Amino acid sequence: MNIAKTIKRAGFIIGFITLCLFSIPNFILAGGAGVSSASFLKFSPSPRASAMGESYISIVDGAYASYWNPAGLAGIELPRFAATYNSSFEDISHQYLSAVYPLRYGSTIGLNITKLQVASFQGYDSVNTKTEQIEASDMAIGIAYGRTIFKDEIERPVFSVGTNFKYISETLADASANTFGLDLGAIYYFRPDKYWMSKIPGQELRLAVTLKNMGPGLKFDKISSPLPTAFSLGASWHSHPGGNSKLIVSLDNTIFNDEPHTVALGAEITMFQLLSVRAGYKTAQDIGSGIRAGFGFKLSFVDIDYSMASYGELGQMQKLGIAMKFGQSRAMQPLSGKTSRVKKAKLIAPKEKIEELELFANDYLELARKDMVKRRYVSAVKNMEKAFNLNPGLKKGKWGGKRKRLKAIVKALKFDTVAGKEKAFARNTEQSNVGNETIVAYMEGEELKALLLSHAAYGSNVSGDAVFESLLYNISDLVKIHVRRDEILSKTALVTEKLKKSAKAFYLRQFDIAAKECEEVVLLEENNRLGWTRLGSAYYMMGDVQKAKKAYLTVIKLYPDDSVTRRFIEDRGWDKAKIVK
Repeated sequence: MNIAKTIKRAGFIIGFITLCLFSIPNFILAGGAGVSSASFLKFSPSPRASAMGESYISIVDGAYASYWNPAGLAGIELPRFAATYNSSFEDISHQYLSAVYPLRYGSTIGLNITKLQVASFQGYDSVNTKTEQIEASDMAIGIAYGRTIFKDEIERPVFSVGTNFKYISETLADASANTFGLDLGAIYYFRPDKYWMSKIPGQELRLAVTLKNMGPGLKFDKISSPLPTAFSLGASWHSHPGGNSKLIVSLDNTIFNDEPHTVALGAEITMFQLLSVRAGYKTAQDIGSGIRAGFGFKLSFVDIDYSMASYGELGQMQKLGIAMKFGQSRAMQPLSGKTSRVKKAKLIAPKEKIEELELFANDYLELARKDMVKRRYVSAVKNMEKAFNLNPGLKKGKWGGKRKRLKAIVKALKFDTVAGKEKAFARNTEQSNVGNETIVAYMEGEELKALLLSHAAYGSNVSGDAVFESLLYNISDLVKIHVRRDEILSKTALVTEKLKKSAKAFYLRQFDIAAKECEEVVLLEENNRLGWTRLGSAYYMMGDVQKAKKAYLTVIKLYPDDSVTRRFIEDRGWDKAKIVK
């Protein structure tokens, strides 16, 4: 990373933080403990966040982003839903629901509902006489939106902003009050050109800022109390210390208008993309130690999270939450070859970096070519995907088609899930060699040739490895042409059989059938002399001079000493310049 670029980026970050600091309204620093209303808005709805000490504004990347930092919505790729239920002290229950829907990657809208319910309690009048049971509840309904403003050279989010506008209501017996509130947030993603720790790939630093619960206070009768406004600055470090594992360390600083300043520290390690273990600490907690812990399971379509926090003599507060996702997400591991791409944000990468990535993309394509030579098909697909990750434009060209077709073969034959299947093609046998020719032909888009070769591969040894029979039937399904059971022969035998059929058809003056058989012969053996000669003769007898000329010229190109074919061409004056001397 050059110095000028580093200074420019550092200046942007410092300016961003400074702007946020000067944007704090005066009233956030006013007031003291107990002066605010709608305290239920401070209840953390996410068990994951609670387990990490509520150090979460730069981490959030799911449906809970609507509460913690709406800028995090911009990084959501699939529709998501989250729900938390928390049974607290003194029969107080807290529920949170959030549903988010990406309009496109980098632009997401969401709906969220927060509700706090207190069990009925005894009421008393001014002379301490019992009255009826008192009901009390709080509710907030919000509409959130997150948007990516800047993206990097491979179209990942760099700077995102978001907002959550909510209607707030409190009810106590027959009295109620309503108001509106606004949350604002931003996240900046810093991805280094070189890793800080050389043995830990995929590192990322995130900086975040939020300003929550801005708006007019709740007014009961003639008394108005402000909302629990809070200003937070947060940072987190994300890394992948080993393959499928992920480590996050986070720190948040928060200033409230009705509480002391707090510092929150959290950590999370995710193993095998399945189990997450979390711990955290939050300062300025009047009751309890401030230590938090929890764990979570990441399943294919749902995340289940649990957290526990100690509150001294009051006991422990436990939370359980679920977060559902709908659809197939892209891989989030470093160098996985798949990355969600922001379409509408402004590209801020320098030209030199983009050109450098294009060079790297070509390197991965070269690795894919070498993989194909060594018959490592799974690795070839991965290297193509890594090339597309660095240079998305390649996916729209011929390499996109190659990757799609090769991936279809890999999936159909289960090369990536069943050990040993791919190795069957690496042997130096006739069956393995023809099988490899089949895969290469299909990857290159030569469907009929791939079908013919798949017959020859299986026919080379019908009692051999079952994967070659599977290759035949899967190629048949992919190209949508039925298996020809009478052509399950070795490659040499199949060529001989087709030449016999073409000779018979030629004798019966069925020149179209003769041409078809010869076309397939030269697909199987591109330098078959008899196949090309007879193909030219069949076309000539059908009156297709151009195709006949092309076939005969191919014979001369392959076999310059074929005087009979040369004389036939010269007698007709066919494009003498193209005749190989």
